[in-house]
Amino acid sequence: MDKSKRVNKFCPVCGSTDIFWASGLPQLWSLWDCRECGYRGAFIIEDGELAKKIREDYLKSIKKNKD
Repeated sequence: MDKSKRVNKFCPVCGSTDIFWASGLPQLWSLWDCRECGYRGAFIIEDGELAKKIREDYLKSIKKNKD
């Protein structure tokens, strides 16, 4: 597949690209896992601009919670 047409997958909670198919039982094949925030679900983001905004908000919330 041409890299320019490749669609990235993003976590809908934190905007990370460190997201992968859940492994294990066949019932989990339609689920995604995020290694960064622990999200597990069927919903995934493919819009890079939306993911960027989600990422910014997520990082702000983490910083706010640490203060």
